[in-house]
Amino acid sequence: MRSIIFILSVFSSNIFAETLSEVRTVHRVFSEGENSAGFYSVEGFSQCKYGIMYLSLATESGKAQFSMLLMAKAASKKVVRIDYTIDSNQYCKVGGLHIE
Repeated sequence: MRSIIFILSVFSSNIFAETLSEVRTVHRVFSEGENSAGFYSVEGFSQCKYGIMYLSLATESGKAQFSMLLMAKAASKKVVRIDYTIDSNQYCKVGGLHIE
């Protein structure tokens, strides 16, 4: 019975993994609280709530991604690939970034 509940909870979370391979220009970068950061692009993220891609500053990979975004913004470099998930509330959370 527990395994059935676990399986149902995994599939009911409605999280979708996506890859965006379109070039994006970092418009605005921000951090909120202790563990959250994000960015807007000039071109926008229509698939994401408020047009924001969020990052977790609670992980080393999230901190590295935030550092990459700050560098891209300062050096006018483009984001060429974003791996992300979209949760059931349409929040987009970055899993991986590629900068030109």
